[in-house]
Amino acid sequence: MNEITKEQSEKLTDIVIANLCAELSKRNWSLKMLSEKADLPYESVKKLVNGKIRKPSLISLWQVSNALGCSLDKLTGRYHPSDETFRQIAKGTSEIYRILENIDTLSRNAL
Repeated sequence: MNEITKEQSEKLTDIVIANLCAELSKRNWSLKMLSEKADLPYESVKKLVNGKIRKPSLISLWQVSNALGCSLDKLTGRYHPSDETFRQIAKGTSEIYRILENIDTLSRNAL
Protein backbone atom coordinates (compact mmCIF):
# COMPACT_ATOMS: atom_id res chain seq x y z
CA MET A 1 0.00 0.00 0.00
CA ASN A 2 1.30 3.47 -0.87
CA GLU A 3 1.64 5.65 2.18
CA ILE A 4 1.43 9.39 1.91
CA THR A 5 4.43 11.30 3.19
CA LYS A 6 4.15 14.23 5.56
CA GLU A 7 5.29 16.52 2.74
CA GLN A 8 2.58 15.18 0.41
CA SER A 9 -0.02 15.57 3.14
CA GLU A 10 1.02 19.17 3.78
CA LYS A 11 0.96 19.96 0.06
CA LEU A 12 -2.51 18.43 -0.34
CA THR A 13 -3.83 20.43 2.62
CA ASP A 14 -2.41 23.63 1.11
CA ILE A 15 -4.06 22.81 -2.23
CA VAL A 16 -7.41 22.20 -0.52
CA ILE A 17 -7.16 25.50 1.35
CA ALA A 18 -6.24 27.43 -1.81
CA ASN A 19 -9.06 25.85 -3.83
CA LEU A 20 -11.54 26.34 -1.01
CA CYS A 21 -10.62 30.03 -0.76
CA ALA A 22 -10.95 30.39 -4.55
CA GLU A 23 -14.41 28.82 -4.48
CA LEU A 24 -15.49 31.06 -1.60
CA SER A 25 -14.20 34.12 -3.44
CA LYS A 26 -15.87 33.11 -6.69
CA ARG A 27 -19.23 32.89 -4.89
CA ASN A 28 -18.56 35.88 -2.64
CA TRP A 29 -19.33 33.66 0.36
CA SER A 30 -18.24 34.27 3.92
CA LEU A 31 -16.94 31.54 6.20
CA LYS A 32 -20.19 31.85 8.13
CA MET A 33 -22.22 31.20 4.99
CA LEU A 34 -20.12 28.14 4.15
CA SER A 35 -20.41 26.78 7.68
CA GLU A 36 -24.20 27.11 7.54
CA LYS A 37 -24.53 25.55 4.07
CA ALA A 38 -22.08 22.74 4.90
CA ASP A 39 -23.69 22.16 8.31
CA LEU A 40 -20.31 22.46 10.01
CA PRO A 41 -19.36 24.53 13.04
CA TYR A 42 -18.08 27.99 12.10
CA GLU A 43 -14.91 27.48 14.16
CA SER A 44 -14.10 24.27 12.24
CA VAL A 45 -14.49 26.02 8.87
CA LYS A 46 -12.40 28.92 10.11
CA LYS A 47 -9.65 26.58 11.33
CA LEU A 48 -9.70 24.66 8.04
CA VAL A 49 -9.33 27.81 5.94
CA ASN A 50 -6.66 29.22 8.26
CA GLY A 51 -4.64 26.01 8.01
CA LYS A 52 -5.04 25.05 11.66
CA ILE A 53 -6.73 21.78 10.72
CA ARG A 54 -4.04 20.05 8.68
CA LYS A 55 -5.85 16.74 8.20
CA PRO A 56 -9.54 17.48 7.67
CA SER A 57 -11.86 14.49 7.68
CA LEU A 58 -13.25 13.15 4.44
CA ILE A 59 -16.76 13.79 5.76
CA SER A 60 -15.97 17.48 6.41
CA LEU A 61 -14.46 17.91 2.94
CA TRP A 62 -17.46 16.14 1.42
CA GLN A 63 -19.84 18.49 3.26
CA VAL A 64 -17.83 21.51 2.09
CA SER A 65 -17.73 20.32 -1.53
CA ASN A 66 -21.48 19.63 -1.51
CA ALA A 67 -22.20 23.06 -0.06
CA LEU A 68 -20.05 24.65 -2.77
CA GLY A 69 -21.54 22.47 -5.50
CA CYS A 70 -18.13 21.22 -6.56
CA SER A 71 -16.41 17.85 -6.49
CA LEU A 72 -13.85 16.60 -4.03
CA ASP A 73 -11.54 16.32 -7.05
CA LYS A 74 -11.85 20.05 -7.57
CA LEU A 75 -11.05 20.82 -3.94
CA THR A 76 -8.04 18.49 -3.95
CA GLY A 77 -6.65 19.80 -7.23
CA ARG A 78 -7.42 16.70 -9.26
CA TYR A 79 -10.04 18.56 -11.29
CA HIS A 80 -9.61 19.18 -14.99
CA PRO A 81 -11.63 21.91 -16.75
CA SER A 82 -12.46 19.38 -19.48
CA ASP A 83 -14.44 17.40 -16.86
CA GLU A 84 -16.89 20.29 -16.57
CA THR A 85 -17.07 20.60 -20.35
CA PHE A 86 -18.04 16.94 -20.64
CA ARG A 87 -20.67 17.37 -17.91
CA GLN A 88 -22.14 20.34 -19.76
CA ILE A 89 -22.16 18.44 -23.06
CA ALA A 90 -23.89 15.48 -21.39
CA LYS A 91 -26.44 17.81 -19.80
CA GLY A 92 -27.02 19.52 -23.15
CA THR A 93 -27.37 16.17 -24.91
CA SER A 94 -30.02 14.97 -22.48
CA GLU A 95 -31.85 18.28 -22.93
CA ILE A 96 -31.76 17.82 -26.72
CA TYR A 97 -33.20 14.30 -26.34
CA ARG A 98 -35.96 15.68 -24.11
CA ILE A 99 -36.83 18.33 -26.72
CA LEU A 100 -36.81 15.72 -29.51
CA GLU A 101 -39.13 13.49 -27.49
CA ASN A 102 -41.50 16.43 -26.98
CA ILE A 103 -41.45 17.19 -30.71
CA ASP A 104 -42.13 13.52 -31.49
CA THR A 105 -45.04 13.45 -29.04
CA LEU A 106 -46.49 16.67 -30.44
CA SER A 107 -46.18 15.44 -34.04
CA ARG A 108 -47.90 12.15 -33.16
CA ASN A 109 -50.70 14.01 -31.42
CA ALA A 110 -51.09 16.32 -34.43
CA LEU A 111 -51.67 13.35 -36.77
